[in-house]
Amino acid sequence: MKYKLLTVTLVALVTWVGTAYADTRPGLTVAVTQLTRHLDPMGANSNVNERVGENIIENLIRYNWKTATVQPGLATSWKMINATTLELKIRDGVKCHDGTDFTAEDVEIMFGPKRYGTEDANGPGYAIGKAFFNTFKEVKAIGGNKVRIVTNEPDPLLLNRLSGWMGQVPCADAYLKVGDWDKWGQQVVGTGPYKIVSVKPGESHSLEAFDGYWGVKAPVKSVTYKVVPETAARIAGLITGEFDFITEIQPDHFKTISDNDGTEIGGGAIRNIRFMPYDTRHPALQDKRVRQALNLAIDRELLIKAVFNGMSTVPNGFQMKSFGDMYIADHKGAQYNPDKARKLLKEAGYKGEEISFRYLKDYYTGEVSTVQILEQMWSDVGFNIKLDLKENWGQIQEDDVAEGRGIINWSGTAYLNDPVGQVRRLFGPDGYFQRHSYWDGSTFNAASDGLMSTDLKTRQATFTKLLAVWEDEAPAGYLYVLPMFYGKSTAFNWTASDTGLMDFRADNLSVN
Repeated sequence: MKYKLLTVTLVALVTWVGTAYADTRPGLTVAVTQLTRHLDPMGANSNVNERVGENIIENLIRYNWKTATVQPGLATSWKMINATTLELKIRDGVKCHDGTDFTAEDVEIMFGPKRYGTEDANGPGYAIGKAFFNTFKEVKAIGGNKVRIVTNEPDPLLLNRLSGWMGQVPCADAYLKVGDWDKWGQQVVGTGPYKIVSVKPGESHSLEAFDGYWGVKAPVKSVTYKVVPETAARIAGLITGEFDFITEIQPDHFKTISDNDGTEIGGGAIRNIRFMPYDTRHPALQDKRVRQALNLAIDRELLIKAVFNGMSTVPNGFQMKSFGDMYIADHKGAQYNPDKARKLLKEAGYKGEEISFRYLKDYYTGEVSTVQILEQMWSDVGFNIKLDLKENWGQIQEDDVAEGRGIINWSGTAYLNDPVGQVRRLFGPDGYFQRHSYWDGSTFNAASDGLMSTDLKTRQATFTKLLAVWEDEAPAGYLYVLPMFYGKSTAFNWTASDTGLMDFRADNLSVN
């Protein structure tokens, strides 16, 4: 009898312990239009990667988007040793998702030639990363779990680079163990509050709370991002409770969501400018007067009213007010002047040649509506625009050596809250468009000399000149400050960030 009683008692104890420590946190599901193809920031610089990023991989210095200040992250402290050397103390006791320790050596390796690379020995992340870290000369682990970052010249934006997008540092042991860049992109290991548990390309990404996290534990036990291309299906799933959050919602959907008990609208304008690059290899786009005419034909205020019910703004040039002292308030940005557009087309000798306009099905909020309205505005001044719907980004970016890519859709986030992190990052010598032969940026490049000065007045004067050059060269046409609207369940307290990040960390998400 004693043995039987003991057995019953042990079973009861095990059952009680299992119940007491059961994870009662809810999971949440986010319905999205697309998923990133690569979860390392240096593998895919995209809004859909940024959406997930900092929940998995963390920065040495954390940018607090609520207060617009920086604070300790994976580094607890930092100081400038001299004009070109920054020393950071890495936080002790940080665990990676695979159980290994995160140390200064992880930083050295992940900013070294095996991932980021150098100009002489390109790593797989170099093509994307160099637009963010082109001032880096050396990243070296030193004693005391410290790391030193040496730049080629004094860098006024060094802390911005480390605290912004692309500055996240994955775990080196896991990276080296995988040994394949594409495979790594599907199983990235970081130190964040969530870890990757399942990736089904084109279908879903699933994260799970990482309970070995050094900071405050994740408020939910899992996050699943599920591809649901149709807006109506996303809204229906939100209302029925199948989804907790949905993305890419337009104002004409707001009432349906707001009137439903248990769902509401979140989000707004972010630090991002929607624009269309012009591939100047296309015969009709080689004359800058044609590109200027494209920009003059756009009634941006009407566009914003039609697509977003007026819930956005027209940027004053390719810049953001978040630049602070580097915002050039008296710059004269894009104008709406269809008569001048027609005059420029006539002077340039445009004969109605067909120009392709590639776009996706609402990768950006209101993308299809925006494209259709633009085609009509351009037609009204004499352009022959062919709308060309593509299935994915590979088709958008696919090169046509003979005709170029025509016009495509894009957006540019002010990652560093500075022109270096937006217009120069995109259109400068290390930017995507010069590297992929969209245009000859030599005039733009020359005008940007001085932008990396440590003297504020020199930087301001340089940026003033650079904005004027950009308007004249017209390598692209900007439209509006991109808004990101979400539908969400009222079961969660959550605030949308001012970037593409859906921040599900403990200081921004709680359960009602």
